[in-house]
Amino acid sequence: MSYIGAKKVFKKIILNTQDSIKNVGKANTGTGNSEFTFTNFNTITIKENSYLKIDAVSADIITDAVWTFKLDNISFNQNSYYNSDNDGTPTILTRSFNGKSSLMLDNVSLELPPQDISEFKLIILDENTNGINGAKISLEICIEEIEV
Repeated sequence: MSYIGAKKVFKKIILNTQDSIKNVGKANTGTGNSEFTFTNFNTITIKENSYLKIDAVSADIITDAVWTFKLDNISFNQNSYYNSDNDGTPTILTRSFNGKSSLMLDNVSLELPPQDISEFKLIILDENTNGINGAKISLEICIEEIEV
């Protein structure tokens, strides 16, 4: 006998760097922008504890560098998250785009408490603290309620 589980509540958000407010941020001088703020969307209301996951990423970067994606301006459960770089901003993705393959180095799931999200701030840097230098990156985020 099989059972149909309870209906899951989830939201999909696609962030494109070309649709953001760009800032050099912590990137080395001359390497492009590293901070991207997204405000042009309706407020996202999270009513229950949820997981934030990356479903897909695409970029027009051809390099062997390893890129780190961090998400700022969002509340998260700090007790269930560990970041070894001594930066309080959660890492949501580490990825290499080398033109031959796109290697996803981790599969992070960030636990979010109930909140209203009216802004995302995405920080993208490579291991040498370089920005994306005009590249276009698209990130698909899924926020899914935690089953209890």
